[in-house]
Amino acid sequence: MLSVDDLVGRNEWDDVITRYGRPFVVYKFAATLDGRIAAEDGTSQWITSAESRAEVHLLRAGCHATVVGSGTQQADNPNLAVRGNDDPRLDLSIVEDPKKQPLRVIVDSNARTPADAKVCNDAAPTLVVVAEDADASHLENVVDVLRVKRADKGLDLPAVLRGLLERDVRAVFLEGGPTLAGSFIAQKLVDRVVNYVAPALLGSGKSGLEDAGIRTITDILRLELVDVARSGSDVRLVARPMR
Repeated sequence: MLSVDDLVGRNEWDDVITRYGRPFVVYKFAATLDGRIAAEDGTSQWITSAESRAEVHLLRAGCHATVVGSGTQQADNPNLAVRGNDDPRLDLSIVEDPKKQPLRVIVDSNARTPADAKVCNDAAPTLVVVAEDADASHLENVVDVLRVKRADKGLDLPAVLRGLLERDVRAVFLEGGPTLAGSFIAQKLVDRVVNYVAPALLGSGKSGLEDAGIRTITDILRLELVDVARSGSDVRLVARPMR
């Protein structure tokens, strides 16, 4: 059984921070064998096993920030705090003390996150990243807000990561959704992928990854497998981009 440090590539963090001036980014997604993360009607609970879902909290705890996009926030209203006691590798003091929780980060260009969203509760600290021209007045005195420039698509992600590094975030756990993950991959900002694959098929529905800027097979992003293991009834693959 891999330790949390092995899963999130802790021994590679310093090299990425030194070379690129940004936090190490771990991208996690859970999908069916045909790459679907939700059915056509939007339902997704649950694709993977209880064991896989418990391990996700371990991965959150192993990084300094958990990041999702505004689409995921709007669709799922996630809490994003580390919870549970099902994985013996999880430091329960993180679960019990909000001050020890990883930072919850919503990348939200137009500040659509409502002030009563679950991610705005007191279970863990929260940062909402918005565009410089976005009206985020409803989030004042509720959560911290970081303003960055807009990009051609969404926000300036390198600026987002620099802002997180300035807040002592050395490793980011990117939980999606597929649009934000695609933007991270298109800009070569992902350092590790953790993929939980359930032995199930949907045939239609939301894909695990949207536009990553890859238009031809010669530009395919090849990954080096670090580990393959069972996770309950699922398979967990850990990989790193080949650079």
